[in-house]
Amino acid sequence: MKNKSPILIYSIFIFLFGLYITFFPFWGLTIFAAIWLYGFTGGLIIISLFLKFTKFKWRTIAELIIVTVFSLFLVLHHLNWDSGSELYFNGNKTPFIGKNQQFIIIFDVKNQPKLESNTFTNNKIIIPESEILYTSSPTKDYKQSYRFIGDGRGNKFTTSRFETCQCYGKENYKFNYLLGAINDSAVISNSYKTSILEKICEKFENSEISNNLKTGYDNGSYLDQTEIFINHKGLTQFPKRLLGLKNIEYINIHSNNLKTIPNEVYEFPKLKRLTIGFNQINNIPEKIGTLKTLESLAVNGNELTDLPDTLLTLPNLKYYMLEKINFRNQNKKNCM
Repeated sequence: MKNKSPILIYSIFIFLFGLYITFFPFWGLTIFAAIWLYGFTGGLIIISLFLKFTKFKWRTIAELIIVTVFSLFLVLHHLNWDSGSELYFNGNKTPFIGKNQQFIIIFDVKNQPKLESNTFTNNKIIIPESEILYTSSPTKDYKQSYRFIGDGRGNKFTTSRFETCQCYGKENYKFNYLLGAINDSAVISNSYKTSILEKICEKFENSEISNNLKTGYDNGSYLDQTEIFINHKGLTQFPKRLLGLKNIEYINIHSNNLKTIPNEVYEFPKLKRLTIGFNQINNIPEKIGTLKTLESLAVNGNELTDLPDTLLTLPNLKYYMLEKINFRNQNKKNCM
């Protein structure tokens, strides 16, 4: 063994193994794993060369120890990486079984059970019949990778990213959550998202649940707020809790799933700017003419077919954005 380098021999094995998993992936190992292996093995070769040029007396033994430790690290790391979460619904004995099943996991909730957390095996998570799972675990303890047992179940399952909801009530409670669904289209219903978040906010406001996240607004109390920004949240209706913010001057709720300008918008007496582009709105009601304080209106990217004449009666309207709208009534468009 005097002239043999365990690391160099090991590197040849890793090279051949990397070629194999590149063309014949298995156990979650693919070309990306091969590239990762080659990078670490390159570091081992540098260590071997360093030991050789420094004429380290116990080079062979040292390399054997390094190779053993590195191999053990690779196996344990992959076992941990390959493990994920298995979600069980309605008392099913196997995970990911359901029809039009939707759920939400609320994190960091006080006095609630922690999620199962295994290092080398999948975490088993039981979704209750209410479809709401409260846990005191933070999001970092949740494995947002999933392991499916055959028969294409993964094609019917989807989850959102980790998100934070602001309740916009008097206290403005906040909570971290994750949404998921099992259905033929593998899509989370936006109406479900809107309604379930509203339900969770009510529980916080009624002190049924609590967490350690900071409450309140960044600038003053809820009565001091002059702006609302709720973008890319899948809203299908206007959050009722916002109605208490009577000093609001700017509402920005673009890129949601609203099908009409919510009636609640007309209840803000100081509203100057309304940005509601890129929703699914096909009609602006005549009622828009009651917003006498409105100075700016952005409805671009919607599905409008016409504009109401009452827009012309708004005394303070100085700016409007209508890009990316295919009007059927060109006369109304030109009139604006």
